[in-house]
Amino acid sequence: MDRLRRASGAVLIVLGVTCSLLGVLPHQTSAANAAVVAPIDVRLVAQNFNVLAGTQFRFTVGVPDAAVRNQLEQDTTTTLRITAFAPVITQEQVRSITAGVEPVGQLTVADLQLIQLARTETNNYTAFLSTTARTNSLRLTKDGVYPIQISFMQNGQPVSKLTTFVNFFNSAIETARLPIAIASSVTTPLALAPNGSIAISDATRKQLADLAQSLEGGAAPLSVQISPQILDGLARSTQPVDIDLLARLQTAFANHDLLRASFVPFNPSSAQRTSRVNDFQQLSKLGDQILELRNGEKNISPNVWFSNVLIDVDGAALLNTSNVHTVVLTPDAAEKIGTLDNYAKPYRISNDVALRTTDPVFAKTLSNNQINPVITACSLAAELLTQRQEVVDSGGVVSSNFVILTTTSGAPINTALLAPLAVAIDRAPQLRLRALSSLPRANSEATLVDVPRSNGVDVSVAGKAIDSLADELASTSLMLPPDASQLATWPTSRLAMLDDRLSSDEFALYFKGFRNQLRLLRASVKVPESLSFTLGGRESDLRLQLRNDAAVDLTVSVEISSAKLQFPNEDRIVTVPANGAIDLVIPVVARASGRFPIEVVLYTPDGLVQAGQRVQLTARVAAIAGLGLVVSGAAALVLIAWWLSHWRAKRRKSAAQKHPAIG
Repeated sequence: MDRLRRASGAVLIVLGVTCSLLGVLPHQTSAANAAVVAPIDVRLVAQNFNVLAGTQFRFTVGVPDAAVRNQLEQDTTTTLRITAFAPVITQEQVRSITAGVEPVGQLTVADLQLIQLARTETNNYTAFLSTTARTNSLRLTKDGVYPIQISFMQNGQPVSKLTTFVNFFNSAIETARLPIAIASSVTTPLALAPNGSIAISDATRKQLADLAQSLEGGAAPLSVQISPQILDGLARSTQPVDIDLLARLQTAFANHDLLRASFVPFNPSSAQRTSRVNDFQQLSKLGDQILELRNGEKNISPNVWFSNVLIDVDGAALLNTSNVHTVVLTPDAAEKIGTLDNYAKPYRISNDVALRTTDPVFAKTLSNNQINPVITACSLAAELLTQRQEVVDSGGVVSSNFVILTTTSGAPINTALLAPLAVAIDRAPQLRLRALSSLPRANSEATLVDVPRSNGVDVSVAGKAIDSLADELASTSLMLPPDASQLATWPTSRLAMLDDRLSSDEFALYFKGFRNQLRLLRASVKVPESLSFTLGGRESDLRLQLRNDAAVDLTVSVEISSAKLQFPNEDRIVTVPANGAIDLVIPVVARASGRFPIEVVLYTPDGLVQAGQRVQLTARVAAIAGLGLVVSGAAALVLIAWWLSHWRAKRRKSAAQKHPAIG
């Protein structure tokens, strides 16, 4: 059989990755009858990666197919074989075995009948093996990282194979520990809808619930960057599920490392080059405020910036103005920089800002969907241990290294892989799980890297468009009382539109939606149309009704004009109650009588922006009292003059008829 295994070694190497992950071993043909035993699918469900001498090894395996489980249990020759091999001492050895190369130097073997295995509630099998007993044990003596093979055997032949690793040590006394940070960035769509409402999708809620679950896994601290805008959205949402989710996240954050982020993604390199520094600073400040509010009693570290886009010299200069001394790039963001000599060492973007990133090999493994995530986690932990040992063997200082683990894009690691990996690192006496924000500042000896100019989105396009709303926003805000919610939400909405992920069409929707919010509020105060007023004299009062349809008190400036009416030259600033009305009494001096139009225009309190439509009303002025007396007096004098003239003429005629000369 050994000769046959060596003969088929080349085939096993080619198929190794698939076989190791699937727990499937290509059948080895019997020399006697060439019969083929069908391979079976077996998963490593759990194991204790770190094993202290004197304790037990624990391996839990599962057979997903119930029919195969029954067949194994009915075959009396079935055993579970666990084999330990000579310890590995380099990363390359770990990667080679993980890829399917057979480990060498068999040390000890334990064969267990199925009856000797513990059965879990989910029909998995757990093997407990002593480190010291004569039977049912793996008797290891020296500290090291050991490859372990787990196989189901039938008739002495393997029908499955899993290869994992254990970290065996004789003393739990801490040695020089390699610091390791596990980091991720959670990006979600904008919680803010174009109309200003909060709209969080079920997909986003699941993404955040998965994050909460991973943070609740036990090992800490994990480093996570989450967009502040989604936390703000959860806080402003009226949905109970969102309120509960925010509370759950806040509780989880208390044990972990919350990383800085701008309110929405905004490329600092582009901001620096296009003179949008103020936009970035506002977004950064708002992001810090929201994160501090949701991070409990801990303070957010300002010194580390985790980025999934390339940060060049321009971006580093801008970040440095807000106390950032280290930029950590995801492998995707760092791709254009090229390969680095040592991913555990710091480099420099500039004299003031250091650069770190993740080993792309680690990142690729962490990004892939793993069929056997427990095996992957143990393989990664084994690599980290051998990486530490290589530093020690070369005479280096372990603590001066710092390993960062993340996916290629920075997206969260799958929880099924993250949980066993974090526990394996956290419980290894040679490793230390650290917060990414605890990265030490790089010294001047760190190598300066030639970072190519980033070619991200031009953030000035959106910035300039939003600038055009500044005066309108400021004037409209003056209509509101000091405690109005819009005074908090409008500036936030304006900044949300700077999200550099928005396409031009998406930005147009948000821009139009925000402007409509301002216009709708201004249009909430109305003057009833088609009104007619009757003024009874030269001096009178015009009673003008203003109605407010908004749910908040609004203040407006009222301007009124008419060619035939004279109004006092004064500012008319009026506050109209929410969902109510008020009568504005305006003194009027009429210049003539009759019917003529009055124009009423409402403005923001500063008089700069019109609120609503111009309204034309009608005023009817009756005969003016003073002018009537004059006319009446004149008419009376005319009448009296006519009467006197008529009376005198009549007397002269009568006198003439009585004259003696006539008689």
